[in-house]
Amino acid sequence: MSSDPSGGSAMIVLYKGRTFERAASVPLSGMVVAALESHLPALQSPARLSVRLRFLARPDPRVIEGPPVLHNLRSQIGQIHVEIGSQGRPIVREVFSVRSLLGPLLLRTVSQLDPRAEVWGFCLEHPRLDRYDLHRPTPPVEGSMEIDLRDTRPGLTVSTVEADPVPLAVPDDFGIDPARVGRVGILLGHELRERLATMPLSSRLEEGGFLLGRPHRLAPSDGTPPGQERYLLEVSAITPAEHSGASVSHFTFTGDSFRELNRRLTESERDEQLVGWYHTHLFSGRKSGLSSIDVDMHHGTFRQPWQVAALINLTSEERLLRFYRWADQEMRECAVWVGDERGRYRFAGTSLDYAA
Repeated sequence: MSSDPSGGSAMIVLYKGRTFERAASVPLSGMVVAALESHLPALQSPARLSVRLRFLARPDPRVIEGPPVLHNLRSQIGQIHVEIGSQGRPIVREVFSVRSLLGPLLLRTVSQLDPRAEVWGFCLEHPRLDRYDLHRPTPPVEGSMEIDLRDTRPGLTVSTVEADPVPLAVPDDFGIDPARVGRVGILLGHELRERLATMPLSSRLEEGGFLLGRPHRLAPSDGTPPGQERYLLEVSAITPAEHSGASVSHFTFTGDSFRELNRRLTESERDEQLVGWYHTHLFSGRKSGLSSIDVDMHHGTFRQPWQVAALINLTSEERLLRFYRWADQEMRECAVWVGDERGRYRFAGTSLDYAA
């Protein structure tokens, strides 16, 4: 069987798990022929089939529902023009969507590779497609509606829910110097610190999620102006966001991401609340900070003065973790204390380095 997909050999690359680590690759032309088997006559020599494939940049963003769930990570290429012939005679000449052509066969393939894996991704790979980044499409939010807060007509009203009061904390109880706290100081427990060092993180798509824990308010000193309170933030858990979108340079929450988190918090017996969010940066330098999009998202969504943004810069050799808080119309780095097995804390500066 010969193949000429606009020059070179095209493949389908399969990625397993929520971190989308590369698992396998198969020739695209062979998968196309297998998917169209019912269209093809019985041939004495299938090897004489000629296959020409042309990629069409027509988006096909929807997830292929399983189980398992299968994400098209290069969904900008959503259609393929297929020409199959034998001995100079055309048999198939038609345009197919990637989802309808390959979806059923890919679902069977990944289920055979690992029946336990619930999430997979795939992409078409060819030199001419290198300019298209991999991405996980942001899923649509069911039952949503747009609200213009500037609309003063009678009808639906929106009001702010008062937050629970933040309990007072005594820095000595944690073994830390209050002079180093700044506006928000981070207390990172031993178990979570170890998990951040070892948790799987994708090197192809940005990842993100939520930080859980407990805020504590430091007693104000004489002359502390209103709005300048200081906080200690115990960060005790990290949970990846469900129903999110991602690419090599962006991560997107949806309303369903927060709905699922709220359900988990409601059902949990642990005394935790949403204290912030995290995401990764890829290929942007070891010490690149939050982007303007990150800052706008934090300021518009995480409104409590003690809520923070954690940034994990990934390189091939290490990961660098920093926490940021909103103050004076900008994001600033937080001081971090790390816990030990005895529950005491030591000052770690404003960043933590982990070997990748």
